[in-house]
Amino acid sequence: MDQEHLSGTSEFPFQAVVGADDAKKALIVALVSDDVRTVLIQGGTGSGKTTLVRSLPGIGDRKVVNLPLGTNDTQIFGSIDIEDTILTGERRLMPGLLERADGNILHADDVNLMDHSTLDQVLESVINRKATVEKEGVSREYPCDVTFIGTMNVSENPLPSHLSDRFDICVRIPSSEDLDERYRIVRARVDYDSDPDSYSESFTDDSDILSKRIADARSRLAFVTLPDDIMALIAELCIKAGCEGHRGDIAVANVSKAIAAFDSRDVVTLDDMKEAAQLCLRHRITETPEDGSSSQSRSGNDLSNSEPPQMSADNGNGTRRDSPDAGEEPSGDGDSSEDTVFAVGSTFSVIDFVSLRPLGYMGSSKGGGKHQKIRSTDHTGRYIRSEIPRSEVTDLAFDATIRVAAPYQRYRQRGDLAMVLEKSDLRQKVRERRNGVSIMFLVDASGSMGARKRMVAVKGAVFSLLKESYQNRDKVGLISFRKDRAEILLPFTKSVDFAYKKLKEMPTGGTTPLAAAILKAHLETKKEQRVNPGEKCYVVVTTDGRANVSMSGGDPLKDAMDAATMVGRDASAIWIVVDTGVGYPHLDNALHLSERLNGIYLRLEDLRADSLAHRIKSIVRDRVVG
Repeated sequence: MDQEHLSGTSEFPFQAVVGADDAKKALIVALVSDDVRTVLIQGGTGSGKTTLVRSLPGIGDRKVVNLPLGTNDTQIFGSIDIEDTILTGERRLMPGLLERADGNILHADDVNLMDHSTLDQVLESVINRKATVEKEGVSREYPCDVTFIGTMNVSENPLPSHLSDRFDICVRIPSSEDLDERYRIVRARVDYDSDPDSYSESFTDDSDILSKRIADARSRLAFVTLPDDIMALIAELCIKAGCEGHRGDIAVANVSKAIAAFDSRDVVTLDDMKEAAQLCLRHRITETPEDGSSSQSRSGNDLSNSEPPQMSADNGNGTRRDSPDAGEEPSGDGDSSEDTVFAVGSTFSVIDFVSLRPLGYMGSSKGGGKHQKIRSTDHTGRYIRSEIPRSEVTDLAFDATIRVAAPYQRYRQRGDLAMVLEKSDLRQKVRERRNGVSIMFLVDASGSMGARKRMVAVKGAVFSLLKESYQNRDKVGLISFRKDRAEILLPFTKSVDFAYKKLKEMPTGGTTPLAAAILKAHLETKKEQRVNPGEKCYVVVTTDGRANVSMSGGDPLKDAMDAATMVGRDASAIWIVVDTGVGYPHLDNALHLSERLNGIYLRLEDLRADSLAHRIKSIVRDRVVG
């Protein structure tokens, strides 16, 4: 095995790592039980997650094999042995990193940045304890007795739920705010760096004791029993947590047995199960509070003493009475001296629960991470595979070309050449790059939008889209237009919790500067595309199409339509116009606006807040894929 892929026993001692108790217990459990195949450790930069993993050889008999970021599936699963194939004329596979790690620990740092399809194949092989390779005319299956440990920075893109669910255990190393603990961390590192060998030797006895305890637990594990009542509690807990599938139940059962064995018990106790649930279910929880339950978490955190972030003076119908006539709709024909703040639609009151804890812990039943991957048409992007060229070769896949040509070298007249290539051997590289998505919400906050039900529904729909943008790591922005100007409440950002705060506190009232709003959103999307070439920009504008503030001193509606025509010709962003007009007679101003923008037209009156959000999500997804 290549030495650069190995982490030996000279690493920082396991017991010397200060804090990180959950992560330590997770790794010990993985060493005890062969049924715990996958572990994910999250933490901030410099939290010691990688150091902890690389210290495992000091307490066990297995080495840590590193899986470098950017390693392709050919290097991981094996590829054709070029030299042997040229000499014999027969295709033979050279072992990949996964096969060479058999019987050891495979560690992937920044696992969330790995290609998702490659990571999925690695996890599938590890869980099934065997890997199958079928490529270039060779089919082979080999055993894969590997414990896979992934580490990731919580500030980077999250893993999609279908991948994170494949990890038996997921733990997080929190940032320490304890003065004494931070001192001990620095003291330990300074002592180690000054004399690594002596420092490591000082933990030899502790390492031997822990290593023996792990070995004894492995021997005891086969005799540990899991009572039926504990098993029933595991099933009930996973149902209440909203865990999809049965991986969570099985993981809790296996980890409970490993914890009991490590603590020298032959029967799993309730405390064992509780500890296992903390390790196995945190990343699988998808349940969120429904309406009226935002003050208490279903994950067990008592939030009853925390004030839910509702409006401080709610009159019971979703508005804050900043004026005696807050329940009435302003006329919209003139500037209102009083503003009204409408609540976010109750359909999406889950944010009141989320806002009481970091968004990084928010569960979701949907996939996360940036999902907009497109095939690159130039030489940029990640090389993911090769293909037979359809025309002239513009980006030669040299490795694939060599592998195709290798079996035929013994039959070709090579002369003094090491290898002869023919046109039929040539292969083209297929590259893939991520295409970012930025969504600007352009919200009419004038008096014409003052009807309570409309504004509450609009806020609810916008929040649902904000939540989806968080999960996909899209960038979002928020522009409000009212009175005599359009105001950028939030430039393009990934801070969705801050966007929600701005949305929730956005007042309503005053006149409608529609033309200024259209031009403001257009300038912001153009600026974003200049900074990030290739970025797909969407503008979701919620309006009834009315305008009563002119930019030229003429007809305000004509100004708005002229601005829309100009922006529509540019076609730099895709516009989605949500018509919020209600009642009879219904004006078609928003429809005409959408036509001028070459946009997509939706009516809020025909849709609930949640279905409106779903329609917009579908439009964005289809346009990106298309």
